[in-house]
Amino acid sequence: MKTFLYDGCFEGFLTALSLALDSGDACAISKENAEEAGLFSEFINAGTDQQRAATARDLIERRGSAESWQHIRFAFLSEVPGAETAIFEYVKLLLEKGPAADNMLADDRVKKVHGLSAKVGGEAHRFKGFVRFKELADKTLYSKIEPDHNILALLVPHFRARLGTFNWVIHDARRNNAALYFNGKLVYAPLAAALILEDAKEAEVRKLWKHFFKTAAIAERVNPKLQRQNVPLKYRKNLTEFDK
Repeated sequence: MKTFLYDGCFEGFLTALSLALDSGDACAISKENAEEAGLFSEFINAGTDQQRAATARDLIERRGSAESWQHIRFAFLSEVPGAETAIFEYVKLLLEKGPAADNMLADDRVKKVHGLSAKVGGEAHRFKGFVRFKELADKTLYSKIEPDHNILALLVPHFRARLGTFNWVIHDARRNNAALYFNGKLVYAPLAAALILEDAKEAEVRKLWKHFFKTAAIAERVNPKLQRQNVPLKYRKNLTEFDK
């Protein structure tokens, strides 16, 4: 069996997906050095071909829909082991059934990709309310996040629209990556660690915010179980109001 290897980026995955679809043989797609790549495969380095990636997207949207494309993109961002195989099988179903495939909710191929997509979309929606910025000494706004899924690119449009006049950084510390927005220009860059030099007033602002968070709560209506449901413990270490 052929296994097409990609470098981890989405365009590389789409290139591998396109090659796998063109192959016609029994084949698989795997990230380079992934444990699930298998032992009895003919390994082929797919590389990254922007034209092939664009053609793959066009094919998916023509045979499925824009919603099908979003499901695939979000499922890829889940970074769940085996997501590549699930997407490959889902795309083959789209090519066979067309837009009707997305209504086949009992089909395992659809359930898997739709399920991964929902998890990623849900976490991205949550984090639009979980991102907390600190003002640094140079007035740049900095936020550290550690999401389960690779949602950084899904958060950027939200904060770009709301903080367009500021310079800001959202740092995904789990993946050592960051979105940096300076002087109206956005770039993504590796960032293993950040030296945080806070603005002199930042500590006081955090103190006021934590005071507001505590005093605004109505003691009789405090519901720790519901709070844990809405703000899971794993996210709290980067939320100012839960900082001790």
